[in-house]
Amino acid sequence: MNENPKPRAIKHILFALKIAAVMIGGALLLTLARKQGWIDGEQVIRANNVIMGLALAAYFNAMPKMLHGPLPDSIPDATMAQTLGRVNGWAMTLAFLAWAVLWAFAPQELAQIGSIAAVGTSAAVTIGYMVWKLVARRTARSV
Repeated sequence: MNENPKPRAIKHILFALKIAAVMIGGALLLTLARKQGWIDGEQVIRANNVIMGLALAAYFNAMPKMLHGPLPDSIPDATMAQTLGRVNGWAMTLAFLAWAVLWAFAPQELAQIGSIAAVGTSAAVTIGYMVWKLVARRTARSV
């Protein structure tokens, strides 16, 4: 195991900067297309939300593979942290893919409500799973 966390942190920061560059580059290209008259304002909003949804889905897909902070003290703690990371990663990845699909194909009003509902649902799934695992762990310790 690598004792020096700096290479991992640098790799994580570079990945996040690449995603940010894609989002900013997409927004700049959409602004240029709007000023040239190639697309209208609604298409800019939709396309920007699609780019944002796909970029965040890519980030959350990679998130469980990146360990954050010091390693937990025990194997059950490490297993819990890894499991919660995976559940959160999958839930948020699916939520932001739904975000991108809604902004690409649904009416704008439905896309606004549906995309926020998708992310809220994924947060609720993550919190619910965490509470469930913590209660199960506490119950197992008390027996």
